[in-house]
Amino acid sequence: MSTLAAAPAEAPSGETTRTVAVTVPDWPLVAALDRHQRRGEETPPVDVARDPVLLIEQHRVTHAGAAARAVGALPGMKRRAARAACPEALVLEADREQESALFELVAAAVDTVAAGVDVLRPGTLLMAARGPARHQGGEEELAVAIIDAVAELTGWDCAVGIADGPFAALLASPAGRIVRPGRSADYLAPHPIATLAQAPVGPGWGHRGQPSATRPERRLDLAGTVDLLQRLGITTLGELAALPAASVADRFGPDVATLHELSRGGEPTPPAAHHPTQPVLAETVLDPPLVRTDQAAFIARPLAEQLHELLVERGLVCTRLRIVARTEGGEEMERTWRHDGALSVADVVDRIRWQCDGWITRARLGGPATGAIVRIGLHPVQLAPAGESAAALWGSAGEAAQRAARAFARAQGLAGEDAVQVPVLLGGRLLAEEGRLVPWRAEKPAARPGPWPGAAARPLPATVLWQPPEVALLDAAGEPVLVTARGLLSAPPTRLRVAAPGAQALQRVGLEAGREHAVLAHGAPTAIDERWWSPGGTRAARLQLVLGAAPPDATPGIAPPGESEGTQTAVLLLSRRGTWSVEGIYD
Repeated sequence: MSTLAAAPAEAPSGETTRTVAVTVPDWPLVAALDRHQRRGEETPPVDVARDPVLLIEQHRVTHAGAAARAVGALPGMKRRAARAACPEALVLEADREQESALFELVAAAVDTVAAGVDVLRPGTLLMAARGPARHQGGEEELAVAIIDAVAELTGWDCAVGIADGPFAALLASPAGRIVRPGRSADYLAPHPIATLAQAPVGPGWGHRGQPSATRPERRLDLAGTVDLLQRLGITTLGELAALPAASVADRFGPDVATLHELSRGGEPTPPAAHHPTQPVLAETVLDPPLVRTDQAAFIARPLAEQLHELLVERGLVCTRLRIVARTEGGEEMERTWRHDGALSVADVVDRIRWQCDGWITRARLGGPATGAIVRIGLHPVQLAPAGESAAALWGSAGEAAQRAARAFARAQGLAGEDAVQVPVLLGGRLLAEEGRLVPWRAEKPAARPGPWPGAAARPLPATVLWQPPEVALLDAAGEPVLVTARGLLSAPPTRLRVAAPGAQALQRVGLEAGREHAVLAHGAPTAIDERWWSPGGTRAARLQLVLGAAPPDATPGIAPPGESEGTQTAVLLLSRRGTWSVEGIYD
């Protein structure tokens, strides 16, 4: 156990909670190997930390031990390729039910040291540090007590990390670090930006992602966000934390702003507490009592649906759930499960089944004796609004999106699958090639691999014209402006004339046929050379313009692009074979 000391860092915007994260390294491998050895199928014993072990699910490697990874057997490989890379590896089949049930032994061991343990996922526990550390005499003493309890009661090794906020604690746990109060930002700074994939986000952590029309729960695409930040040249958490918070929120929205707060050593603002007038409680009496793991599957769904109905009536969702069981002898057992987002019926069913399996398995494997379970109750610990009246500025949908989804489905049923189409980004140089319309809820085509030199710079125009209308770009003398062979403008553009009736999108912003508009600003042209060696190749150029009201000394006939004086419109022009057309319009 080590303690990190570093220079003070900029304080996060809000208060953080001292958090303990307890992890069992390579937990899926540990659980699978325990099941394998209890069956008596392995002699001599295998050590996950030292011997090559592979975990297979649906013929692919999901987890690989350090020894297997060292010789090239990596997660994601097919079984045959992994066996070829590491022939001596022990191959085990994944069993998620058993992983979840067996982890109750670890949670029960931590419970002997301190109460208030939250199961984040099988293999990871979270708990508040302040009270237990005061009781044990300090944070280092608390970490040692947890490690000793898990080793004594289960025989497995665990790692403990303590820091400000759950994100820093999760990253500190594998190394067994205790990050001093106020130093989490310094500890996080050198970590690669890819570690944001482990960030705790979701309604249960203060992140306000809301349901969408096509998915029951909208979750932040961490992998896509990490890829975006890497392409922008941000390689570490410290570089992300150095950006101004206001600029990050304005440019990327609240999703990335939450990650920015985490990278500074803070934690998302906890969601507002909701206390309904009547307590939300779903409970059932079991007759006959539950004594076998297969019985849990039959009682889980009705109980989860009962809780779901109670929450829907109150317009709430549950992000932390306490499962309480009472045995024939009057003993009460409870365990709290935390989730990155709103717990759906399926999520609650899984946790009831896992927890019941864990309590029964704990007694069978030599843990504290558990009598037959006669009553099970579900107690929501943390509630959040369901988002039915939330604004849709950042993708929050709620009831309006559900109505739209039903309307889309009905339209497709009446007029065919192509009646409702949505755009999908595929990749390409021209804006019309980058996207394609596909039927709503249909399988999306695979993106075309890049890179695409000459593609439009991000952010893309909000309106893309599939058939770009032609325009004339003129200089101060009224001569056409062209792009030379060296990729330069023949003269500074001063006016733009819509040559012929164009799309309705142009008319909505005031770009009507036969009228001229002043060019207030323009960028440098971007050349597009696609298959220049082929007769069918494309040679083109792009130019960004800002159009506005004509100057006072302009010639008659020049009109402002909007109805009101001084309105400005940004457009993206495309030049091919000496002819300009409007490819897109910016908001």
